[in-house]
Amino acid sequence: MGKLKDRSGRVNRVIAVLLVLIAVMLVLIAIPAWQRFRYRSEKTACIQAMKSARDGLIIEYLSRWDGGTVDEAMQTLDEVLPERANICPSGGTVYLIRGENGIFEPVCGLHDDDVKRRTRLNASRGLELLTEELRTSRRESKEEPETLEIQLNGQPLACERVRERVPLRRGTATTEGYEGVVAFYAVAGDGELDAGSVRKGQICYFVYADEHYCAIWQATDGWTGDAYRTIQ
Repeated sequence: MGKLKDRSGRVNRVIAVLLVLIAVMLVLIAIPAWQRFRYRSEKTACIQAMKSARDGLIIEYLSRWDGGTVDEAMQTLDEVLPERANICPSGGTVYLIRGENGIFEPVCGLHDDDVKRRTRLNASRGLELLTEELRTSRRESKEEPETLEIQLNGQPLACERVRERVPLRRGTATTEGYEGVVAFYAVAGDGELDAGSVRKGQICYFVYADEHYCAIWQATDGWTGDAYRTIQ
């Protein structure tokens, strides 16, 4: 009788372990599926929001606006959609690109179908925000920051200070040692990087990479990286 109880107990433990393993496997399978579903849902909502913004710009363009500059287009978009910062449900940064008809069209920094363009736009905006953040940090503190945080696409992005080039030439998904969205910068006079005509203390090197592509800015030769390469 004791042996039967002992054997039954072992069987129950094995079954319990198997059930736990099955539950873990189901969770591991379900998480990526849920993430894909959520991304598709958010992208669909973002596309509809961008269409409304685009329609608003077209109406304003036809009624009173002559096409002007990006800043004027942004001002017009603010008037058409006061809550422009919240157009994308995921907090994607809204950029304006001049279309073939001369009218600026809004695109999202998270959901734009042109992935290379998305990387380039986010990198350029990241460099602008980082320059402002570095200037603000120096006004408020005498210490040189090793990491600066900017807000891009509704999320904080830590920009790490470096003294030499980082080994990033492609997106983080195909580069060992990196994950997600990353950014690095260097300032003139700190390290061995060629600063060109940039004054000491100013940013002379900036790297932005997402999962797909990498964009690199250097004071000596501007933007490079695979986000700027065209397929031959």
